[in-house]
Amino acid sequence: MKEFGWFAVIAGAVIFEVLTAPGTALSGQAWKLSRSSQSGMVHFTVERSRPGSRSVNGSDVPLANFRGFSLDMLGHSRPARFEYVQDAGRLVCQGKFLWGRGSGSFTVAPNPEFVAELNRLGFATPHEDELFMLMLGNVNLEFARAIHEAGIGASLSQLIDLRLRGVTTQYIRDVNQAGYRDFRAQDYIDLRTHGVETGFLRDLKSAGYNLRARDIIDLRQHGVRSQFVGELKEAGYNLSAGQITELSEHGVNSGFVRDLKLYGLRPAAMELVQLRDHGVTPEYLRGLHDAGYGGISAEDIIDLRQHGVPSDFVAAAGDLGYRFTPRELIDLRDHGVDAKYLRTLHDSGMRNLTESQITQLRMHGVE
Repeated sequence: MKEFGWFAVIAGAVIFEVLTAPGTALSGQAWKLSRSSQSGMVHFTVERSRPGSRSVNGSDVPLANFRGFSLDMLGHSRPARFEYVQDAGRLVCQGKFLWGRGSGSFTVAPNPEFVAELNRLGFATPHEDELFMLMLGNVNLEFARAIHEAGIGASLSQLIDLRLRGVTTQYIRDVNQAGYRDFRAQDYIDLRTHGVETGFLRDLKSAGYNLRARDIIDLRQHGVRSQFVGELKEAGYNLSAGQITELSEHGVNSGFVRDLKLYGLRPAAMELVQLRDHGVTPEYLRGLHDAGYGGISAEDIIDLRQHGVPSDFVAAAGDLGYRFTPRELIDLRDHGVDAKYLRTLHDSGMRNLTESQITQLRMHGVE
């Protein structure tokens, strides 16, 4: 079950909760009320059933939202009749108070003036279920007018979702100030649902990204930090959100990118993934670079790493005047040729040998 503030829905078969007050029958529309630990509040629960679904809404709400009810009524056993009042309409409640609690059934009484103002603002006329959600979601006319004035093109159902998901008019203003002014109502709902804060949006914009809401959400869901996005841009990578997400999923992080930049290296984005997947470190790349192999492909670098060719072996070969290909370096190492063996051959006067000749000497035990 997902809860959104005052609203929760359980779809499919359900087990109905038994109301606490004796003598109160279960119905399709039921309420419960009890004292709250917060001053000036009561805990009010509303239950509504429909074929195949059930909604349970409970929260501490202000006493000021009730008409015809006071806390003194909970101290006596007596019939209950009061109203829960919102801009959208009223819940006319009947039942019983007993042992400091109350329960019973209710009917929904729409507010025609509220509906008329919604229509004037361009929203559709709510049906019964929507009206019920407008009431329990505390979607008042002030909020409806503010959303209308924000110009984000909200439908009636989106108006409800905006409220339930906690999209405030301040959040909309902050998103606009972050540089994103083309988002629609569903974008705001999705951003808020996935916990996207406006600071993250500001950082993306500062890094030079103007992304769709869906792309921003994907970055957030995959744990991509704005610092990493900015450092990619600073390192010269102009990538899509999907490419950035892929880098993050493969363990390419800010430290890896910073080290590459420090060593003056900038492999292509897909090469970054391949290098990281095969355990190629920035230090290893720098060693190859300093040995004169900075221009070889990511595939060759990965092959060297997988065959255990250390960068100091590559450097030693270069110091001795050899210029082996990556494939030759791998063959040498596969046959047990190390830097010490190359120096031994060099010092004994055997110089300018080919990889094949050195390998043959090693294979035949020439020390």
